Amino acid sequence: MASKSGIIPMVLAAVVGGSGALLVTQLYFSIWIEPSVTAEKAPPVLEVKTPVADATAQDRPEVTAQKTPPLSIDPRTDVLRISNQTQFPIRVVLRSHLNPNHPSPPETPHFKEPVHWDFAPQEGSIGGLKVSVPSGSLQLYQGDVLMAFALDGSQKYWGPYVVGDTPQPTLKQTDAEWHLVISP
Repeated sequence: MASKSGIIPMVLAAVVGGSGALLVTQLYFSIWIEPSVTAEKAPPVLEVKTPVADATAQDRPEVTAQKTPPLSIDPRTDVLRISNQTQFPIRVVLRSHLNPNHPSPPETPHFKEPVHWDFAPQEGSIGGLKVSVPSGSLQLYQGDVLMAFALDGSQKYWGPYVVGDTPQPTLKQTDAEWHLVISP
């Protein structure tokens, strides 16, 4: 057996060794490798073609691009009916052009402030609900955009519906009303 004087150094060595081993197991090493700045690819070189000489350009017709304001599909129509045939509460947003018949200064934006309407599930699902805007009459022009999205957080949306470019909204000639049907 070992003497009392020999046990104390062994216990001390075991405690110090165990503490050192525990400390080493808790160390973590990470290495990050970042690409050097010079290793990045240079941006592509774009070739610039020289303009056509005046002698060859004289035979070509001059093209001028004039921005024409959107025309109203039917200027007599100021009624929009919206049908929510889904099981979701939805919001329908209209982003409308300014009236093309009244010129506006060039710095004026081409769109009015957007307006929106909220619908409960299945609200107006049979005949649709007639909607209005806070100021004046509602007038749809070609290029106006309608968009619908669910308000319940389900991240569902419908559209965009572009007046005159997409199948909806449709103009019912019998009653001279626009109809937008939001269906599942």
